[in-house]
Amino acid sequence: MIFNKLLLILYLSIFTFANGVYNINLLDFQAKVFPKIIIADNNLENKLINNKILLTILYDDIDLNSAQILKEMLEKNYITLKDFTFEVNLIRYNDFISSNISTAYFFLLGKKDKIVQITELLSKNGRLSFTYDDSYLDFGVIFGLKISSKVNIFLKLQNLKDSGIELQNSIFNVVILK
Repeated sequence: MIFNKLLLILYLSIFTFANGVYNINLLDFQAKVFPKIIIADNNLENKLINNKILLTILYDDIDLNSAQILKEMLEKNYITLKDFTFEVNLIRYNDFISSNISTAYFFLLGKKDKIVQITELLSKNGRLSFTYDDSYLDFGVIFGLKISSKVNIFLKLQNLKDSGIELQNSIFNVVILK
């Protein structure tokens, strides 16, 4: 009986921590903004998967609930993007393999080595990447957010150059270059 109570307390603590990391309003903001950045890719048509825009959310087990919430928000906000069907899928960091190519990627919290490994592959394939945590820009992710008195969208220019992605000029009016 005591073991069951301890297990329940441990589970609730982990669940609360995982859900406490992400601000639901910021997730909603990202679900509205990041897809619009995807369609600003000048070579979007070459990155479609089965003639669809496919966004993959990468997550660790502890963030499954947050990944599912973000997926639901994205699907609620967008059925299509630029006349293409828009789909979202979820992949655990540990399940990612090089053949998991999507149009773009969203990184939830994860281990630095795994993020670096994946972003190197994405850069070679010219794929956009987004993250909730702007410190991930140092790991190869292209776009990140930061909450201060307002929400800022950061673009790591070197990561963009390394990937060979060309974006519409209008994007540079709404981002802060890093």
